[in-house]
Amino acid sequence: GICRIGSYALHLAYLFELWQRASHGPGRQEHGQMPKPGQPDRPEVFAASSSSLRIVWSIPDPEVVASTIKVRISGSQRFQNYDHATGKLVSKGGSTVPAPTCEVTVEGCEEGLAYEAIVAAMNSEGWSDVSPPSLPAAIGELKPRAKPSAPAPPKLVAVSSGKLKVSWSLPKACPPVEASQVQVTEVSTGLTLLVDAANGKLVPSGRTTFASSRCEANINGAADGVEYVAAVCCRNAEGFGEYSIASDSVANPLAGTSGMELVLHQGPTSETPVMEPIGDGKMRVRWLLPEGAKSTTVKLRRVGDHNWYLCGGTAVAAPAEETIASGLEEGIEYEAMLSFLINGRWCCESGISRPACIGNKKLPGIPEVPKEPRIIVDQSQREMRVRWQSFTAVPALNGCTVRFRAVGERTWHYVHPSTWQLSPKEGEPLPINPNEAQVLGITPGVRYEACVAFRNKLGQGPFSQSSEPACLGRPIARLARCQYCFTDFDLQHAQYSRSAETFWCPLCRFRHMDPFNSVVEPYGLLFCHIVIRPNITFSLDLPDLKSWRKEDQAIFLRMVKVDSDNCAQIWPRKLTFEANGAEVFGIKEPEEGHVRRDVPVNVSAGLRAGLNTITITMEDDYIAGYAMSLVRTQSLTAQQIASNTTQCQEEDAKARVMSLLKDTWSNPVDEEEEEEITCVISNKLKLRCPLSFERVVIPTRGEQCMHLQCFGLQAYLESNMKMRAMNNRWTCPVCSTILRPQDLRIDNYVLRILDETPDHIDEVLIMQDGSYRCIEEAPAPEQVAREREAAAAAAAEAAAAAAEEGEVTEMYQTIADGGGTEQEKKTTGLGDPEASDEEAARAEAEDVGCNERRE
Repeated sequence: GICRIGSYALHLAYLFELWQRASHGPGRQEHGQMPKPGQPDRPEVFAASSSSLRIVWSIPDPEVVASTIKVRISGSQRFQNYDHATGKLVSKGGSTVPAPTCEVTVEGCEEGLAYEAIVAAMNSEGWSDVSPPSLPAAIGELKPRAKPSAPAPPKLVAVSSGKLKVSWSLPKACPPVEASQVQVTEVSTGLTLLVDAANGKLVPSGRTTFASSRCEANINGAADGVEYVAAVCCRNAEGFGEYSIASDSVANPLAGTSGMELVLHQGPTSETPVMEPIGDGKMRVRWLLPEGAKSTTVKLRRVGDHNWYLCGGTAVAAPAEETIASGLEEGIEYEAMLSFLINGRWCCESGISRPACIGNKKLPGIPEVPKEPRIIVDQSQREMRVRWQSFTAVPALNGCTVRFRAVGERTWHYVHPSTWQLSPKEGEPLPINPNEAQVLGITPGVRYEACVAFRNKLGQGPFSQSSEPACLGRPIARLARCQYCFTDFDLQHAQYSRSAETFWCPLCRFRHMDPFNSVVEPYGLLFCHIVIRPNITFSLDLPDLKSWRKEDQAIFLRMVKVDSDNCAQIWPRKLTFEANGAEVFGIKEPEEGHVRRDVPVNVSAGLRAGLNTITITMEDDYIAGYAMSLVRTQSLTAQQIASNTTQCQEEDAKARVMSLLKDTWSNPVDEEEEEEITCVISNKLKLRCPLSFERVVIPTRGEQCMHLQCFGLQAYLESNMKMRAMNNRWTCPVCSTILRPQDLRIDNYVLRILDETPDHIDEVLIMQDGSYRCIEEAPAPEQVAREREAAAAAAAEAAAAAAEEGEVTEMYQTIADGGGTEQEKKTTGLGDPEASDEEAARAEAEDVGCNERRE
């Protein structure tokens, strides 16, 4: 017994030690608890088989003990949990994935649907924030997506006092149905309510969607003795579909009566009909036939109108007691009235029914945004017409304003209602019917666009989106000569206000936008377009996309402004890029006080091999000023670009230096006229790179640069590659000139000077004959004074020696133009000692680096 108690104590001590390690281990803070894990990165989703997906993610913290995965159909609002025990998706619960596992296979996925995944990590302190959703991934070819169709009519049953039960079936849809909604209508009043999914009560709004696993619901709070009908609609990732046809009406009997003695019946009578909305522009009208009636006429009208119209165009023969009214407008209240044929006479007109409407009732207000109009061109008559589609509004529409302009212009003109001419000022609206207007004064060969706005008694609503452009005859080409490729480019509708000598066509600008992602020639521009409308949809066939990815090639979306002379990337205010029904990326408007960094976007991950359907949606004040392109690119390193840089031969580089210093040599420095000198370029050449501050290895400059200073080729390329703001790249560090890789030149003249000078030399003086002289560091003033005294004494001794020998030859070493060193002889006359002293002083000043020229 003692041994057993001792073993228990040792076991408890061991458990306590493990608890201490877990509580005070290296992952915990010194004076607090371990923080929760950081937000994981976006996971990656791939198709694994015909019914499974592979999900890969990274664990953000070594202290993570488990991860959880949630998966949804792209566009859906409901995630499903991944159950690691079964490898399938479950609506609730599901076991987590133990660390360090960071890759799972999800079974039970449907082929032809795009899925997204999120991940969260857990340590001893709790769960991290959820990661951003992954990019959509699909199994096989994507199926066409659509909202669910209307279900079959549901079944409504009276259960007991205040309670009803409704059941329904789900229609087949792609994506599959994920929720349902039940709508209950009082037959007598037309009041429509929804069933609360939590408690079954009738509510106007709230949590009213049932999960796809539920196909029946109990309804609480229904009034006894009142007839009800029910309708059901379903929702998938594309949204809610149409409501079903209403069920048969049911009612609970009043207390104290049997089912055959229902006294409170608020359904149809021979005195008042009942209208029941069905949907799709239809209503059911029901009534009771009086004794002796042979047929019935049903008349309908909008609430507030004075005129009635005959439903169905004819009478309804007995014994029928209901009919279907079609062609009705949603959101508008209607009322009905009956007449009966009794004894050969139409008599017994009923009272007016309660108002009923299809869907939600439209409230009074100005008209909504209309659909975009169409421009119809009659080439034989040389005329244009604008046609629009009206809708129902409260109050009714009474006019239409049509505006017209040439594509690319910023100002609109308005169509006059009587002359059909274009006017710069908005006038009276056109009549709403007929739904078209002729436009006169059109210039052939110019593309035009139109938009419309509707008006009622409360005012004019907003204008529609612009129509598709149309043109009388063939569009006139607006050619501009590109100064880079020297070809004519058709500007189409785009405006270009800059000099024609600086025009750079968008195609060349797309090619040279990012040298580190070079366009693969000759077919690297996959799609080019000058924007006309804010919505663009097109197809792009990429049969070789997989092989491109293996070769480290990518597809980028690039955009520029046409009215510009540089190739800077610039996005509109907002942009959304969708491929095959899934959003690939979006550009948002920058926050107030912030500057957005615009860079091209790699869209390869959102595309698939084969045919792709791409939709681009944009918002901007002037959308017609942009051009876009999808380009196929090959990534390049700084070393690869450096190997292709053009070299400038030594003789040409030397001639350039001499040309730059020509004015310097023709304007010598004069101390007396120093203030009047307007100096040009200094003949001092620095050998250190202004970027790396180290001695230049490969001296480089721009072809058009007008300075001696060179910079390091490798430093220049690497600094540009690391610069995130692409619009600030490719600027000369000396003179700020735009220098792209094709503009760079390796200067072999400066390269020879670098090879021949010691490493500690930072500057040299370029001489008039093309030679150079090294500049040492300038000594202190005391040292200069001592050297001058020594030079004066040496000059006196030289004069004395010359007096005895008659002539002296002074030798000093310079580096000549030919590349080596040679002895130059310099003869000093003895007849003018002052001149000798002055020349000696000048040479001394040059040797110590004090001969400075103004820049």
